[in-house]
Amino acid sequence: MTLPSVAAAADGGVRSVTRAFDLLRAFDGEHRVRSLRELVEFTGLPKSTVVRLLSTLSNPGIIASPGESTYSIGPAFLRWVKLAEAMWEVGAEARQVMTALRDECGETVNIYIRQDLHRICVAQVEGTTTVRSVVRVGEPYPMTGGAAARVLLGGCPDTVLDALSEQDTRVDAEEDLRTGAASTREAGFAITHGDRELGASAVAAPITSADGRLLAALSMSGPTSRFTADRVTQYVDAVTKAARQISAVGLGTVEAFL
Repeated sequence: MTLPSVAAAADGGVRSVTRAFDLLRAFDGEHRVRSLRELVEFTGLPKSTVVRLLSTLSNPGIIASPGESTYSIGPAFLRWVKLAEAMWEVGAEARQVMTALRDECGETVNIYIRQDLHRICVAQVEGTTTVRSVVRVGEPYPMTGGAAARVLLGGCPDTVLDALSEQDTRVDAEEDLRTGAASTREAGFAITHGDRELGASAVAAPITSADGRLLAALSMSGPTSRFTADRVTQYVDAVTKAARQISAVGLGTVEAFL
């Protein structure tokens, strides 16, 4: 699979950084080690370019080579992992609320924040059932699909809505985004079925600061088959209540960067 680049680059320096990030995105929990061939296929870059990037990233320990023509994330990332955990940590009280919500409803609970034109999960409590919704913490997801995205859109400035509408090929994309953001703000929650992924449903509500500013979205998601009309009514009440509780106790250190 060829991965689309994170962003188009105008000059060589930025393009090189973008390509390096594309390369690093090839590694995750399911693909801890990649061969040179896999990296070439994943990034869609010429083999010579991938080899040059690997050589450059290996020197400071960002990329490691555990075997011949195989590569993995290097030990230099350990310093940034610990730093990111400290800076973007959701507090214990907020996690207690998330766990209580999960225990009450059985579904996976996530907290999303907006970063530029994406939403990122910064905390997750997995559901209790065998078939459940799970997303990768720290992975960028689109702002154009899902209940959490709709909640976050409600706090977006016009410039962000404009940029998102430019990415959407639909003729009425801008109107849909603005209408959806306004209706979600008015309702105080969002419900989606198959919006981001077929067979997946979610309920989300806003987490706000003391002065009412939108900080994040609290989302509860699972298979659509379990999100029946009567359960969704219960879920909306539970999620909005939990979101208000987290708004009251705060998000932890992550809140300072929102």
